[in-house]
Amino acid sequence: MSTDFEQNTAWIRRAQTDMKAFVEGLAARLEGDVPGFVEVERKKDGFFAKTSHIESIIIHTNNNDYILKKEGVHISTVRAKTVRGIVLKHEDLSLSVWLESLVADLADLSGEMQGASNTLHDFLMG
Repeated sequence: MSTDFEQNTAWIRRAQTDMKAFVEGLAARLEGDVPGFVEVERKKDGFFAKTSHIESIIIHTNNNDYILKKEGVHISTVRAKTVRGIVLKHEDLSLSVWLESLVADLADLSGEMQGASNTLHDFLMG
């Protein structure tokens, strides 16, 4: 039992360290890849500190807002069903389900934008 406990706590410590880097990397990637759809809230590490950390990431898609909040070592992820700026439903999701759903909604958004771009191109060039 002692070995299992030690292995489990080692994985938890590693995940906590990895999660900070993951959140930072996710925010940077989303800000660069889908500008205008992402809000990142950062907080300074101290009054005179030059460094900051991410408190939340919000990604807006057509039908949902994806919210990731980091509080210390804890991460919470929510998908909010939003219609015309009004939140109709909040769903607490595990990080893996949240990421899968986000990827699917971004693919749908991309498809719609590609379709609109092609239609506009055809209209202007045809």
